[in-house]
Amino acid sequence: MYTQNQINKAKNMDLLDYMQQRGYSLFQSAANEYRLKEHDSLVISNNKWKWFSRDIGGDTLDFVTKYEGKGFKDAMEILLGEKGKEKVNEYDVRSKEQKIKEIANLPEKADNYRRLFAYLAKTRRIDPSIIQDMINDGKLYQEKEHNNCVFLGKDADGKIKYCLKVGTSTYKRYKGEIEGSDKAYGVELCIAPESEKVYIYESIIDAMSHATMIKIQGGNYKDHNRIPLGCVADLKLEQFLKDHPDIKVIVSCLDNDKAGIEATEKIKEKYTKKGYQIKRILPISKDFNDDLVAAFEKYEKKTMSDINKDIKMHQQNNKNMLLENKYNNVMER
Repeated sequence: MYTQNQINKAKNMDLLDYMQQRGYSLFQSAANEYRLKEHDSLVISNNKWKWFSRDIGGDTLDFVTKYEGKGFKDAMEILLGEKGKEKVNEYDVRSKEQKIKEIANLPEKADNYRRLFAYLAKTRRIDPSIIQDMINDGKLYQEKEHNNCVFLGKDADGKIKYCLKVGTSTYKRYKGEIEGSDKAYGVELCIAPESEKVYIYESIIDAMSHATMIKIQGGNYKDHNRIPLGCVADLKLEQFLKDHPDIKVIVSCLDNDKAGIEATEKIKEKYTKKGYQIKRILPISKDFNDDLVAAFEKYEKKTMSDINKDIKMHQQNNKNMLLENKYNNVMER
């Protein structure tokens, strides 16, 4: 039997130290935040872990029992260094306490944005005017050294708190946040002060792609708030709702895959209890950029009017699908 003090000690062992000892592949996704390469929705921060796609998490002891599937006795022996096992270091909260996230240096701007426009407009098929709007709003530019797209997120006072770099190579995908970025203040596509509705996406590319589809149909994507979460976690959404207390409706545009569907379920459960109305728009493919690129590739030789008709047809099909969905919501614009 173990005493409560021993159990508490096991719970507070250094989780990153344990994972490194066991050979896990980790990458730093933000200041004081790490992720597993094989499961990037599993986040480690402040000696706690959370696997967002599975909705499990906890302390170091929980990681060994819940994630690795070890029994309680085996987990205690591993963490306390019994039976010849390598002992895990204790977590020193004084040396590893969370610091205020701050971006020290932004990537230098390029002299021109040709690579940026070529990638976003030609490869991703995003409307050039939407790209230009982001540039004009100070949310997007091209990096000088590597020609990456640089997306910026700001707080309510306009201070840059988040920086995401997206590679412009067609053959090798790259995406990464620079050190000091705070996901709570991720990049926003557009803010509509008069709207009580916010559309949430997994990525800024998805948000810009959906905006392109709306623009093709003659709509104004700026009529409502549109924000990417940067993943399926709701940290950005929580901060946005704090900063915009008049929001009443949350429209999930997360991916049409297991992680996106499960995340929407959790958002619906969590925010319905807080009084928000939750709606859902489901991409035909995995995400809205896949839908947009597929539509252009299939109908490249047709007129813009024909493409508009095709997107409307896809939306009607999606409406029919959603009638069978438990949200029972229709596609919105």
